[in-house]
Amino acid sequence: MNARKAALLGTALGLATLAPQIATAQDPGLYLGGGIGYNRIEGEDFTGDGDDFEDDRVSYKGIAGFKLGRMLSLEGQYIDFGTAEDGDNRVEADGWTAGAVLDLPLTENFSIYGKGGALFWDAEGRFANVRVDDDGTDPFYGAGARFALSQNLGLRIEYERFELNDTDIDMASANLLFHF
Repeated sequence: MNARKAALLGTALGLATLAPQIATAQDPGLYLGGGIGYNRIEGEDFTGDGDDFEDDRVSYKGIAGFKLGRMLSLEGQYIDFGTAEDGDNRVEADGWTAGAVLDLPLTENFSIYGKGGALFWDAEGRFANVRVDDDGTDPFYGAGARFALSQNLGLRIEYERFELNDTDIDMASANLLFHF
């Protein structure tokens, strides 16, 4: 057996042992929540003056998800990135996400997780007194820690990276989630 086949076989066996934990409907159900974050926007030089667009802003989000088992959730978010300003330049952006969250429970009340998916965004801006409207779909990813505060209430601290064309938004947020 060559090394490639052995690696594929090992990966398949590893996934087969994880599959019951991922797919088993332990603690399944709907959750809703929201949070507040702090984001840093770093964008391209929109005006041609040699300066990249940069600003820090408070952001807000709403979250809806469905936990399929102990380790896997499908989730959507609405995020208001706020209005960023850099000199006379201004951008207002928001968006919706659709993605998956993969948890790694470390104790009964604490887990770490990774997440990823697509951001469907809309941005309006003014650069050098020229109005620009743009929208698109780009990937996002993130990681964080989840703390169970009670049987139905959880706290999530997370970092996410969003891309809007050539503009990067890094966001750290704290979120409360209510599990039904």
